[in-house]
Amino acid sequence: MTIGLIDVDSKIPNLALMKISSFYKLQGEKVEFVQPNTEYEKIFASAIFTRSKYKCEELIQKYGDKIEIGGTGWDINKVLPGKIEYSKPDYDLYSAEEIASRMRGIMTKERKLQKATEIVNAGMGFTSRGCIRECGFCFVPKKEGKFHNVAEIKDIINPRSNIIILHDNNITADPNCIDKLVEIKERGLIVDINQGCDIRLMNDDIAQAMGQVKHLRSLHYTWDLMAFEDKVIEGIKTLSKFIKPYRHMCFTLVGYNTTFEEDMYRFRKLRELKVDPFVMIYNQKKDIRLKHFARWVNSRIYKSCTWEEYEPWKKAQLEYLQVNMI
Repeated sequence: MTIGLIDVDSKIPNLALMKISSFYKLQGEKVEFVQPNTEYEKIFASAIFTRSKYKCEELIQKYGDKIEIGGTGWDINKVLPGKIEYSKPDYDLYSAEEIASRMRGIMTKERKLQKATEIVNAGMGFTSRGCIRECGFCFVPKKEGKFHNVAEIKDIINPRSNIIILHDNNITADPNCIDKLVEIKERGLIVDINQGCDIRLMNDDIAQAMGQVKHLRSLHYTWDLMAFEDKVIEGIKTLSKFIKPYRHMCFTLVGYNTTFEEDMYRFRKLRELKVDPFVMIYNQKKDIRLKHFARWVNSRIYKSCTWEEYEPWKKAQLEYLQVNMI
């Protein structure tokens, strides 16, 4: 029997598909990404983003009962069976070339391939699931429930590399956070805390432990709502004692329940703290101004011109004003 897999929209290797692949290969089955003109007994697809629902609907029309789709982008209630969930990921499933082809941004082909090779060789997984928060814009509490531990750091190491990609949704809420960071340091691992950390829970002990491990990239966190301002600022200042602000990145949610003035305020406040913001538009909201704002911020164009001087937005303002008047 041949099992087909479809990764609908992941930018990095899809952990669920890697576990499905590992499980069926151990059963003696052939597993591969779906190829044209090939027959499959069963197909598994995974979608991360809700914007991909239409792609999933097209897959159902094409494959019918043969396909099973999971992932937050399709069904937040669908989970892997325990026997698959606790399988070791198949680190041979993705090639570096496949991941490099999904990368965006201004990079040479060589740099993309280098980064992709790091990613496919890295260990990947969760040591905890769920979250202590219940933010209205987030799927995690509905999908994963209350915070609970599911594995240890040693369980997600890939022997090929000393890099681990940690998918935990809220590591600073973990009672074992410092112990895990100490283990990462003692094992000589380099960590990518992929889902960020809850900066409102930052204290000197956690920040010091964070500062003693090697990070694959910037340490990131979020400032989603204006009501969080005092705690966010306090957490950033605490973290900055141990990790310089230029190594931080703050994801900033816009288009949810903040005004543009509040979005600009958060951007300026973060820059005052020497932290790089990264704008995320809620549900890909179709707002011309927010799209230009996100590009101005995320591409670091603000370092060369002010928002008022940003030419693409200056040209788009007339259309924006007309749309809003209608």
